[in-house]
Amino acid sequence: MNATTQTRPLNVMAVACAAAMLLAGCASGGSSGGSSPTTPNTPTNPGTTNPQPTAQSTDTGKVVAGAGNTVVATGNAVSEIGQQIKDTSVPLAPTAAKNATGDVVINAGETVATLGAGVRDGLGSMGAVDNPVGVTVASTGNVVTQAGATVVSAGDLVKAVGSDQLAPLSAVTNPAGGLVQTVGAGVMTVGGKLGEALSTGPVAQLTGSTSKAIVPLTTQLTNATQTVGAATGLGVPVDNLLVKLGNTVATAGSMISNTNTPIVSPLGGVVNETGQTVAVAGVLLNGSGGSGGSAGGNPLGGLLNNLPLGATGAGGSGSGSNPLAPVTGLLGSVAGGATGGGSAGGNALAPVTGLLNTVTSGLSASGTATSSSGSNSGSNALAPVTGLLGGLARH
Repeated sequence: MNATTQTRPLNVMAVACAAAMLLAGCASGGSSGGSSPTTPNTPTNPGTTNPQPTAQSTDTGKVVAGAGNTVVATGNAVSEIGQQIKDTSVPLAPTAAKNATGDVVINAGETVATLGAGVRDGLGSMGAVDNPVGVTVASTGNVVTQAGATVVSAGDLVKAVGSDQLAPLSAVTNPAGGLVQTVGAGVMTVGGKLGEALSTGPVAQLTGSTSKAIVPLTTQLTNATQTVGAATGLGVPVDNLLVKLGNTVATAGSMISNTNTPIVSPLGGVVNETGQTVAVAGVLLNGSGGSGGSAGGNPLGGLLNNLPLGATGAGGSGSGSNPLAPVTGLLGSVAGGATGGGSAGGNALAPVTGLLNTVTSGLSASGTATSSSGSNSGSNALAPVTGLLGGLARH
């Protein structure tokens, strides 16, 4: 009995240990299963979560974008002037009226800036967006909405006139201002609906078709002007001139901005953007792939190289495929080698000019017998002719 009672506690301890190990194993297995990574969900629109590099704008688009940025800068300047109005102390005018006036100017500037942004983000991004015309057209709704906000601010101004010292006028200004505010709110509503209508449905289809036609057209026109710039040799110098002029204007704009002068300093941004637009406008005559600089300062060189006379241009080396290669080569030599001095090595017409010089020098002789003598025949190609003429004159 004693032995039995002594071994039972041992069995209980063994069972308890086994149970503890089993539970620990289950807990360990559960924790390992819970820590396993889960497969992430695939984004429904990878283009939104993982932006892809967009195409570069066309040369025409860059110029239009510059013009749009100039309009945006103009709007920002107007808004900044409006803020300065709010910050100005006007003792005789009600504070509410002063602030409302600043808000009207600020909203008017934002309206202008919205218009410029629509041009920049739409037509200014030709080649980089699918429907640049549609983007610009649809932005009209934003412009109208912002114009409505300006009208609402004008209503606030009318109400504010009848405040402070002019409180007796509130009986008239409050209902009039409320009416103006109602009109402004209506304009904002129309702007929202207009933007939706211009960005969807038949209008979107029409603007999409227009974009497909206008983008290649503007590209072809730009290529044509760049070809003319390269052909006439004006592309590079005009481009350089516009870059220098534009950078000068942009620098002047930065200087104006740094003056911190009321009303004047906000205009520095406009001048700066105008200068940058002028600087980039040279791309219309001298594209990145243009050959305007290959003429070597010779205006006829680029022109002859771009004439549709053959695949090898005006170099004359491909005479087999270009029947006019000798002519174009000769004209190219006239334009390029006329300034090469009297050396025959740099002038393709040296034999001709030498012959003419010989003729003139030979004919200027007095027709003496030495001009027809054999001793001078080596230096005068027309010695036999001049000698014969001299002999006939004597007889």
